[in-house]
Amino acid sequence: MKLFLHVFSLLFPFLLIAQTPAVELIEDKQPKRWTLYAQNNTDIEQEAFLMVNGEGFRRSADRPIIKKIPPNSKVVMIILIPLKGATPSYTKVFTFEEQLQTIKKRKGEGKPEHVNLLPVNPKQLTVFTENDCEKCAYLTNYLNRKRIKHRTLDIKKNSAVFNLMWKHLKDSVSGRELIKLPVLMHKETMYFDIISMEHFIQNFDWEKID
Repeated sequence: MKLFLHVFSLLFPFLLIAQTPAVELIEDKQPKRWTLYAQNNTDIEQEAFLMVNGEGFRRSADRPIIKKIPPNSKVVMIILIPLKGATPSYTKVFTFEEQLQTIKKRKGEGKPEHVNLLPVNPKQLTVFTENDCEKCAYLTNYLNRKRIKHRTLDIKKNSAVFNLMWKHLKDSVSGRELIKLPVLMHKETMYFDIISMEHFIQNFDWEKID
């Protein structure tokens, strides 16, 4: 028994290091505000992506955030303000650069149409959506009704879809934008902050979609 305790005491610090994630999400829940931080535990800068879908907050749903996290630092990702008398709750998707770099690629690495199991034709319209997204449903109904060629990918059904969207988005944003679904991609151009879907549909040049 003494030998076991001695060996465990020697290994314990290494077990702690092994269990510490490179980047972790820290949740600080106070009565008047819930703050979500990204903690970078590495010696290199990381990019963190957080999407929160919540209920019972002043601000919630469909607002993914991308931020750069300096080495060994903690950065606020989002602050949620609970509504008075409500029972707040949320679900979240959190990932970071090091995880995304592990995505397996097919032959032709570096070409967006060969990423993982989701080949992307740059001439095709790709729409990233999720369930319970009214704007997503409005857009896809329009595309189907007008028989406009497109592909719809649900970011919640497969992590590879989420990673693909993030991979292309991080080259299009500065890190401070609030990104709202649906996210559209066509010929390497990303459309990620559509305020009025009706206005977008009326003004987008649909004839350029092959």
